[in-house]
Amino acid sequence: MKSNVRTRAVAALALVEVAVVGSIATHEPNSGTGAVVLALLLAPLAVWVVGGIATAVAGPRFGIAAAAVYVALPIAARGYFYGAFAPVYRHDVLPALVGLRAPWWFALGVGVAVAVRVVPGRLAAASALVAVVVALVVDGSANWTALFGNFHESTWSPTLLCVLGPAGAIGLAKRAPALAATLGGWLAVLVLRGVHAPYGTGGFWLSLSAAAPAAALLVSGLGLLVPDLRAAGRRVRAEDRAVAP
Repeated sequence: MKSNVRTRAVAALALVEVAVVGSIATHEPNSGTGAVVLALLLAPLAVWVVGGIATAVAGPRFGIAAAAVYVALPIAARGYFYGAFAPVYRHDVLPALVGLRAPWWFALGVGVAVAVRVVPGRLAAASALVAVVVALVVDGSANWTALFGNFHESTWSPTLLCVLGPAGAIGLAKRAPALAATLGGWLAVLVLRGVHAPYGTGGFWLSLSAAAPAAALLVSGLGLLVPDLRAAGRRVRAEDRAVAP
């Protein structure tokens, strides 16, 4: 795929994200005009950075796919929650995941994604490891049983939540081990922070708004767990030609 095709596709997705943020700002609570303006400015940057990181990992098609996942994930996740928590997600968590609530916390997550894009991979991974160690010291006494129980009462599959991040990290690690460690570490830091927040009012998920770009990349990494059948087919054909009389 030519680079200009990827550029146009990601640019189109950035415009879609701006429209999505504008629509959410119109229909759901937000933190005011300043938050709306900041969220609209960060929307295309977040899409562009996610697409750029993913392109560096596995090519332009993966970059477009990851950018699309970033745009779609907060909206699609609405169907994953049920019961009394469904309106909490819609009115409180969803706006935060696109920067309309706690905008500077969301901006931190976009800034981390930008840093991941420009900082050497090993340095970023080492920084994430240090952050995880600090988070374990500060927030390591989490009540994981209570958190899993909250998942059970508000989501369709608590187990999926527990394996989604690690599985995506494994997929990314096949192509970019340092990136997988960086994103997984950042997500772990935010999970350790959020587990102490009140779950019923969305506190845990609000803390993860700073992981929005990282979460999109990790979810996209699930696709890298699938074997590349076309590449395998090309290798088989090449081997057949090599042994042909």
